[in-house]
Amino acid sequence: MPARVQQLIMGLGKGKQTNISTAGSTFLRFKKLDTSLTTPKPVFENDAAEIGKGHEFITQTFPSHYEVGNRLEKYASAEFVTWAAAFGLGNVVVVGSGAPYSYTITPLNPGTTLELPYFSLVEQVAEGGGSAIDNMYVGCAIEDFTYQFQYGPGRASSKMTVNWVGGGLVTTPSGITVPALTTENNMLAASMALSVNGVDYVAGKRILSGSIGWKNNLLLNAGFYPGSGLQNGLQVRGRMEIGARVPSFQFTARLLAGSPEYATLVAQTTGTAVLTVQHDANNSVTFTFPQMAFQMAENAEADGIVAVSVTGAPQYNVTTGVLSVTTQCGIAGIAQ
Repeated sequence: MPARVQQLIMGLGKGKQTNISTAGSTFLRFKKLDTSLTTPKPVFENDAAEIGKGHEFITQTFPSHYEVGNRLEKYASAEFVTWAAAFGLGNVVVVGSGAPYSYTITPLNPGTTLELPYFSLVEQVAEGGGSAIDNMYVGCAIEDFTYQFQYGPGRASSKMTVNWVGGGLVTTPSGITVPALTTENNMLAASMALSVNGVDYVAGKRILSGSIGWKNNLLLNAGFYPGSGLQNGLQVRGRMEIGARVPSFQFTARLLAGSPEYATLVAQTTGTAVLTVQHDANNSVTFTFPQMAFQMAENAEADGIVAVSVTGAPQYNVTTGVLSVTTQCGIAGIAQ
């Protein structure tokens, strides 16, 4: 019998792996919006371009390596945003003890390590009394994450998207009993507070949409070093290191006379950008850019209303860094 994609059960590693090749043992079970299923992709080379065969056609194929990766799109809950920021930025400090659990999350210090915390990911789909899919991807890291907000009702006003990459190790069957669904506290954009360079965009009822992003530009080819390991005769990665990381910030707001956004752009004024979104007092996320300039400000339109679309240029501050994320949720031990 065929299986429906709604039967997918997904477990995300709660605690970090001890290294890229040792599977995690604790998982969180989340729902998601996208219907994508992960495929372990064995990659093979061929000899089409090699000289000496007397023709240009393939006569042999050769095992190369495994490629594994996928994306996760979800409504933004305090739990999932904490998970994504913790594994995506890498430096996680738990503040205090007891629920709600408070996290302070900042980018990895490359002077300490170039490797983000690794996690395991499980996908299971039941079929015919057995499993159509039951894979655990070991040694995964986050390539990028994006928090998006927009005007309009419901959970769609606040979303989180994550793209992740695996080292290539796959355990089938997974041998994992995925726990019950994690209780999530969704954070609607209507709860948001946003201040950028001294302007309160919520108090003025101007803000319309925007996004905050982080891209790690993982050095994926460098993971296939001599001795990195094999699975089924194909090479797997023995490391995934951060490359030149890129923070991003973009928002669209209703345009006012005199356009303070354009004035900020021309003067290259810098200030703090702080976005907070919450479910309640115990479940919240705050993104803070300590030093924000504007890179572009363009006139736009939204539902017939004149607007301005701003692309931020987050800058590094020698004291406070480039981005910090503080969160509260009911889950302990994320990325620990």
